[in-house]
Order: sequence, then C-alpha cells, then structure tokens
Amino acid sequence: MVSYEKLRSLLESRGISFRTLRKEVGITSNVAANLNNDRPVSIERLAEICLYLDVPIEAVVEVLPKESD
Repeated sequence: MVSYEKLRSLLESRGISFRTLRKEVGITSNVAANLNNDRPVSIERLAEICLYLDVPIEAVVEVLPKESD
C-alpha cells in the first residue's frame, strides 16, 4: 500500500494546490485524483513531481505494510 500523505503535507506547507501542481507539472486530473486517494501512480509521474518540488522521492511517497484482511 502506498501513501501520498507526505506529498499532500508538502504541498500544503508550500501553499501549492493540486490544481497548480497539475498545471505546472503537466499531470492529468486522473493522476491528481490517484495521488489524493493513495492509489498507484507511475514512477515517471512521481519523478516529475519530485523534480518540480526539488525533493527526493521519499519526501512524497511512503510504502506502508499491507493491511491484514
């Protein structure tokens, strides 16, 4: 399971909305929705976001243990 809570917190601390991120990085609304809902996003898209924000990938994504059913 992945979490993009770090990304959401980073964007909030910098005053950047997902709309601005979409426009500046060129990601689709589907990718933005996936990020906002902790669904998988390609490494290429994460790399573009990291380059835009000038942060390492660890600053935007966290891999969490799979929850037991």
